[in-house]
Amino acid sequence: VGVQRARQLWWNHNLGWYDERLNNNWNRSMPLVRLWSAYPLFEALTAIALAEPTPAHKAAVRSFAAKARRYWNPELHPIGGFAYYIDTKNPRIRAYYDDNGWWGIAFLDAYRATGDRSFLRDARRAFRFIVLSGWDDAGGGGIWWETWHKHKTAEPLAAAAYIGAVLYGITRERSYLDQVTKLIAWADTRTWDARRRLYRRSDTSDVVMNYVQGMMIGAHLELCRVLEQPAYCAKAQALGRASLLAFPADAAWTPIADGIYLRHLLDLYRYDRDPRWYGIALRNARRALRNSRGRSGLFLKDWAGRPVPGDLLRTHASSVALFAWLATVAPPSRE
Repeated sequence: VGVQRARQLWWNHNLGWYDERLNNNWNRSMPLVRLWSAYPLFEALTAIALAEPTPAHKAAVRSFAAKARRYWNPELHPIGGFAYYIDTKNPRIRAYYDDNGWWGIAFLDAYRATGDRSFLRDARRAFRFIVLSGWDDAGGGGIWWETWHKHKTAEPLAAAAYIGAVLYGITRERSYLDQVTKLIAWADTRTWDARRRLYRRSDTSDVVMNYVQGMMIGAHLELCRVLEQPAYCAKAQALGRASLLAFPADAAWTPIADGIYLRHLLDLYRYDRDPRWYGIALRNARRALRNSRGRSGLFLKDWAGRPVPGDLLRTHASSVALFAWLATVAPPSRE
């Protein structure tokens, strides 16, 4: 129902794609959904198809993915990458490495949901843009946030570590593993907070973010699985435990960031069946159901019930995606 409501109310019939906001008068020249806002709906569709792999659900993933490919900007230098706005072909427009992380993860999930290997090519494109264009060779490493190189941040690094680990597991191409170990080694050396046992936002910031820990949990779980090295799983579990101490059980940042974090806690639950990981995801899904509904039954508030300005597609879709990811795993009581 949540994805159907999104299609009914955010769909732009004239332009054939979703709007960023319910009322597109805010930006008539560029009303369509930004990549960051489209990501949770992409994830909701793939999680639904993973939970119930019907032909219709798989077709919905393929349809969305076909449009998602139109964010590709081949004109970026030194290599092409995904732009924040659909059908962008400007070599000078700023692109974001974390956007490429979100699309890389989403295309991997689309592959898992459909078995369509062409989606691996899309994930590879996103990965290459991050690690080849985004790595700061001159400044001692790390990944830039965007192509104007204003500052470095952990989100694209963590996303690339996860994408590369998954791609290595599927393809066994050594170049993916080499890049992933390089990324994690840099993060371990330059951004590790020994007191909190978490990764900081950058080598110049003390901020820790829940969704960065989530993606690093995912990356370590993948390396544990494909390399058969339990130390990586132990690190993922340690990150999970430290995250429970550092971040409130009632997730309080934004639905989209909190949803990314909780999705990867569910990956950890899928590995070790520790009910704590499932429990915190379920707790916040219940909060979303109880507090987040606004007019027309849409999830337009955050999970504490506070209004989120803009009537954004991502606000609604982030709650829907969390519900869908919960449906991909069996609750502890049913095992």
